[in-house]
Amino acid sequence: MKITVSARNADVSPALRAAAEAKIGRLARLASGLDRAWVHFTEERNPRILEREVCDVSIDGRGRHLRCKATARDGFVAIDKAVEKLEQQLQREKTKVLRRDTGFVTAHRAS
Repeated sequence: MKITVSARNADVSPALRAAAEAKIGRLARLASGLDRAWVHFTEERNPRILEREVCDVSIDGRGRHLRCKATARDGFVAIDKAVEKLEQQLQREKTKVLRRDTGFVTAHRAS
């Protein structure tokens, strides 16, 4: 998967860039066919907003388009939150495909 990391109103340190590439790259194991990912960091300038670091992630591939936005006080925490949201989206999509293709029914829906 090709990962592009960029920023506006914020600096992306080499450690943050490497962490973002590693964590987003691990999502490719959950679903095949994810081709490209964009990770965009911004910083809110409003002093009343405590969680100033914003991480916006978009992923494309094989007819899929996943997107999430996470905020935190630190860029590393923001990328962790974004990866967690994307994992939930991928799991929901995988379950939807399994249910459609094989008639798979989860245990809580069987009753």
